[in-house]
Amino acid sequence: MKRSGSLRGKIIAATGLMLAVIGIATLYTNFATAELARTIGLLFKGNLMIEDVRNGLTATSTGLSGYLTSRSSDYLRSFIQDSTRLQKSANLLNREIRQDEALLLQRELAGLVNGYLEAANAAVSAKRGRDVAVYTASYGDAERTAELAVYLVERIESRNLAASLQAWSGLDARVRSVIFTNAALVVAAVLTAFLLFVRYSYSIMGPLLVLADAAKRVAHGDYDKALPHLEAAEEIAVTADAFENMRLSVRSAFDELKSKAEVEGKLIREELRLVDLDRRLKDAELLALQSQINPHFLFNTLSAGLQLALSESADRTADFIEKLSGFIRYSLRPVSRLVSVADEIESVERYVWLLRLRFGPRYDFSIEVEEAARRIGTPALVLQPLVENAVGHGLRDRTEGGRVRVVARLEELEGRTVAVLEVCDNGRGMPEEEIERVLRQGGEAEVAEGGETASSGIGLHNVIRRVLLVTKGEGRVDIQSDGGSGTQVRILLPAREREV
Repeated sequence: MKRSGSLRGKIIAATGLMLAVIGIATLYTNFATAELARTIGLLFKGNLMIEDVRNGLTATSTGLSGYLTSRSSDYLRSFIQDSTRLQKSANLLNREIRQDEALLLQRELAGLVNGYLEAANAAVSAKRGRDVAVYTASYGDAERTAELAVYLVERIESRNLAASLQAWSGLDARVRSVIFTNAALVVAAVLTAFLLFVRYSYSIMGPLLVLADAAKRVAHGDYDKALPHLEAAEEIAVTADAFENMRLSVRSAFDELKSKAEVEGKLIREELRLVDLDRRLKDAELLALQSQINPHFLFNTLSAGLQLALSESADRTADFIEKLSGFIRYSLRPVSRLVSVADEIESVERYVWLLRLRFGPRYDFSIEVEEAARRIGTPALVLQPLVENAVGHGLRDRTEGGRVRVVARLEELEGRTVAVLEVCDNGRGMPEEEIERVLRQGGEAEVAEGGETASSGIGLHNVIRRVLLVTKGEGRVDIQSDGGSGTQVRILLPAREREV
């Protein structure tokens, strides 16, 4: 690949050139606008100052005449305020001798305003002292001086207007020049940017399009066509070299994979055959294990023991054998089948009877069942393992005061009715990490053929597995423990009655 310089350098140079042209146009526009604004401000500043003097003369004369005719305190207040503003406006006028007609006229106007204010103040003072002759004379002087000042204001305004019109003609020409120059700079910036973009789009996008076409071919599985020669920027050339090396590596890897495919296929088929044999072997072992415990033989033996106990009037022994026989008969049911909550509770009651016989008053057991929950379907053997765990693990260290509570009820949860099977104890509780481990192991159950879990144990994690399996994911198991304050295991099931 032939390299033609750094792509980054080209982009930086082009961007810098465009920004320089745009910056020159912007700076020229700003400076020209500021100069025009300053010139226009100077034109109107003098007119505004003279206009303030005219307005001040009019307002002061009104207040003066009103006070002299009516002697009203409102007119006096207005006169004082207006005369103060007039004095401030007059102080802004030129008071120096300059070789400029406009400045000389301002100096003369400032003197007239000062004379007017002196005469007006004298008239007001004489009026307040009831000296009619003095205030009449002072008022006359003030009026004559005001007329001269107004005449001089009109003369200055006329002269300023002529100067403003003459200056505006020059400004108009300058404005047109600024607009034309600014437009030329903007056009130059746009054309420069366009030419640079066109040039670099061809030099950059051309090689990229070739590289993209080669990538499409590789994506469709064509690894045989080599990348054509490219004259591109350094970064694109490096990318093209890397792409070509990748294409060659992938084609080589595919050749190796193709040669190994048949061997690996044979190995996979052999492994599948071995897995199938291993599964069949485990099934045979399970059947052999189950056949060792013949339910009929066990029931007949327990029945014989029951008859023997009754014949010897051993009623408590007969009750024990009857409860044990019923519990074993229920335990031998397929764990993947649904039973009613009533059947499950009956099995737990038999198990609790056996526990009470074993532990006596050491533990207290309570079973609470809502009538509406009895007909709901549930996987078999989910409560007995929880009671067994509560006694064997949660209450193992308690010599007295241990409590196990079994509850079956219906609840409204997340907008639907669910059956809740709950086993609570006041034992030592479970650590948070153990709860997470049990829930994770139960959720990762592998399902064997026939719809049963691969392990048919009755531990807590197998209860979780069977709830998920039998309900097809609609049910779940929640575990809560405060650590030292007991454990609560809740089985949530869809509230559907068991089909008989």
